[in-house]
Amino acid sequence: MMQKLWNHGIEKAGGAVVVRRWALALAAGAMLWFRPSNSISEAVLWLAGLYALWNWRTTLTAWKNPAGLCFGVGIVWAAASVLWSFYPAGTAQDLSVGLPLVISTLAISMIFDRPSRIWAALVTSAGLITLRLAWDLIRLWSELGWPTVMTEARFFHPYVYTHPNVSSMMAGLCILVFIARWVAGANGCWRKVALAAGMALNLVYLVVLASRGPQIVFALGLLIFPIVLLPGWRSRLVALLLVSTLGFGLFKMAIVVNPRFQDRTMTNFNSRDTVWGHSKLLADRKPVLGYGFGKQAFEKAVYDNPDQRPPLVPFHFPHAHQYWLMLYFQGGIIGFALWSLGWLALLVRLARTAIRRERLAVDGRGRVQARVLPALLGMGILYILIYGLGDFPDHVIRRSLFYLAGLTMALTLPPTPSKEASQ
Repeated sequence: MMQKLWNHGIEKAGGAVVVRRWALALAAGAMLWFRPSNSISEAVLWLAGLYALWNWRTTLTAWKNPAGLCFGVGIVWAAASVLWSFYPAGTAQDLSVGLPLVISTLAISMIFDRPSRIWAALVTSAGLITLRLAWDLIRLWSELGWPTVMTEARFFHPYVYTHPNVSSMMAGLCILVFIARWVAGANGCWRKVALAAGMALNLVYLVVLASRGPQIVFALGLLIFPIVLLPGWRSRLVALLLVSTLGFGLFKMAIVVNPRFQDRTMTNFNSRDTVWGHSKLLADRKPVLGYGFGKQAFEKAVYDNPDQRPPLVPFHFPHAHQYWLMLYFQGGIIGFALWSLGWLALLVRLARTAIRRERLAVDGRGRVQARVLPALLGMGILYILIYGLGDFPDHVIRRSLFYLAGLTMALTLPPTPSKEASQ
């Protein structure tokens, strides 16, 4: 079957073999989502980024907007922070590690340059991640057995994605993708069965791993999604009333879903309130420039700072455990403003695109379908940024955030006849 799939992904053109872009994207996706930190994945990121830089005129067209400008200046500001970083060598190393991800994001808007390809990228990625989480679920079940798996899975090493919070966040993202694909229209019984199976499997994973933060954010995302998706203020008002009622019920039932919600560590967020206060205290001493980009600069400033004792907590914190606070700590108020405005501008672009696509619809069903893809991308970004209020989106979550940003830039490009026809 894999051979047939591969043969379908290549064509003969004048005696030469031409590989379709979706086949390359599938191959790259398998490397990026299954083994996100190995050398092959890094090579794929570099190749994609160099491809974008080689076609710099097309790349510039996609990113020449307020969001792209904010992100671009934000990256330049992060690079310049080597000059004033608390740990210049660490900042330089973290910048070099993140560079392939940054430049590869530029290529996403070129490769997935129409709605049909964006859908393919999202569903394929969610499918590959779901397969990896399914394998992890089988491993946990076989090693721990029932009912031990329900109480010990979170603490069982090795972790599939560096931490249970990371894999649980990815499970929630996958559910949102599968729901949106279903709403957008899934032709054929087997496609609907596959989407339903993906939703169910990822939901089981969320429950078994029992990560409280990702469960809270997923519940919020699931409640907000209908409000973002539905057109018209009346339908949104009804959705708001319904989700508020449902949200209150979920809040009351939280300890049934996950008994860890009644754990005493919820009162101090597992000592995160201490590191938040300490990080804010230090950041306020350098409010304009910050301490330099990267986790290494953070650790040096917190634990090796002769002017300040480290926080007295039972854990070693490699970052501020909050995305927004980390922006302020690393880049000062300038870095915080650049990235905050960048995300805001990106969401505004999605809203404008949703309105434009909605105007082309002929009925209520069409209006909903026109909003699905912009709503999904916006909800995916919000899902991660809301999670950033209580934790730092790292590893594959950060990769997903950049991935969604690249897809958003592709979707929000000015329409062309070929792209409109593929919607």
